Amino acid sequence: MENIDEVFGAYAQVFIQYEGILQDLGLKIEEGLDIPSLRYENLEDEPYELVGYTEVFGFEIELCAMLDNEKWPNYQFSLKATTTDSFQEIMNNRMFDISLWLARYISLMCEVTTMAENVDKQTGQSFYYNNTTLKRECSFIKGEK
Repeated sequence: MENIDEVFGAYAQVFIQYEGILQDLGLKIEEGLDIPSLRYENLEDEPYELVGYTEVFGFEIELCAMLDNEKWPNYQFSLKATTTDSFQEIMNNRMFDISLWLARYISLMCEVTTMAENVDKQTGQSFYYNNTTLKRECSFIKGEK
């Protein structure tokens, strides 16, 4: 029988293409995913950037602009999600990476182009709406650096 005392956590990082400001993307994500409103705060340390935060379904969500993103230059924003209070799970390497699933889901629900890195951290999978085929599609991409 499986040990049911084991606890696992999950995390994700999704890169997003969006021509606009952080708060507008935040509103699009709130509406598309039907999540609570993001609260915006400046980081305490340099570069003091504005970051959107919310907590939903046991996940802490962080949405921020990606300045000087040399590796993935076509993606201006990043959304990170981590299960709340997963300190033990992180220390014991019991975290599931759900980035690919979340990138696909955000692309579908929010109608934006998203990308998640593959395990090698040098390539990724981009999810987008193809205007020619009129379908949501996926392509593999390679990081710039």
